[in-house]
Amino acid sequence: YLRDALPNATFVGFTGTPVASTDKNTQMVFGNYIDVYDMTQAVADGSTVKIYYESRVIPLNLPQNLDLDEAYNDITEDQEEDVKQRLKSKWS
Repeated sequence: YLRDALPNATFVGFTGTPVASTDKNTQMVFGNYIDVYDMTQAVADGSTVKIYYESRVIPLNLPQNLDLDEAYNDITEDQEEDVKQRLKSKWS
């Protein structure tokens, strides 16, 4: 609505996490980046420290008789099959 009200305005967006997916894209909404301040520059400037990621497997203490498929089917029993598949993909 704002773009309709101000058709000649310039819009500037500030983000630390730009989105780049098929249906949402920060650059498509706001245009090319004016400046980029990435992690390498932030570490060099002393603004932040290096980030290290270590993948770990967390052991789960789940009951042996846990039937997630049955629970899922109970929760989605009133949904159409295409909706069930979409939800299963989203929740898994």
